[in-house]
Amino acid sequence: MTAMKHLVMVRHGESQLNVVNKEKRVYCGQIDTHLTDFGRTQAGEAGRRLKSLAYLQLRRAVASPLQRAHETLSLMLAEHGDGLFQLPHHPELMERSHGEFEGLSDDEAFARFPHYRDDPAFAEFMNTYDRCAPGGETLAMVSARAWPVISRLMQEDGDLLVVSHYNTIRCVIGQAFGLSPQQIVQISIPNAVPIVLRLQQGERYELVEGLEASWR
Repeated sequence: MTAMKHLVMVRHGESQLNVVNKEKRVYCGQIDTHLTDFGRTQAGEAGRRLKSLAYLQLRRAVASPLQRAHETLSLMLAEHGDGLFQLPHHPELMERSHGEFEGLSDDEAFARFPHYRDDPAFAEFMNTYDRCAPGGETLAMVSARAWPVISRLMQEDGDLLVVSHYNTIRCVIGQAFGLSPQQIVQISIPNAVPIVLRLQQGERYELVEGLEASWR
């Protein structure tokens, strides 16, 4: 009998811009930002958590090229130990781009593009599947670039570790479970918590641990 394979996804540890966003929104998207000390601690804990999961047979690890993701992966691998082959960074696993809003606060962005605050046809773009900031990506676009990479990597032997970002991970989960756009935008991804999916026969996935199934 063929052993079932696992897809393990981890959002990066707390970043410096994650902390800023607790006070005011800054559209960081694909801007590079380092981990905080707490984020580095989270990453180490995530590595130890993976090491404790005896049912996993992790052979490969891949991260987004953004600093907060590959720094998290490096710290996880230092705790997890040997035996994992680190694949080249995949730009398809980067966070959603916010286009013209990258690096701006809400006040700055809406001063330049007030209709993204005031016009119902543009507002709420952060919480919908098919809207985006000017020049940015919709979640549909993120799904279209990220899922083929995950699907291809999962065809190889052994379990796969992916360190990526909030929107990218929830888009991958949406594709793995065949969720609707409305369900995908309900998913919340915590920092540095391993989310384990099991690939079964027929390309079906089941959630093993690490995430509340909020879309159900």
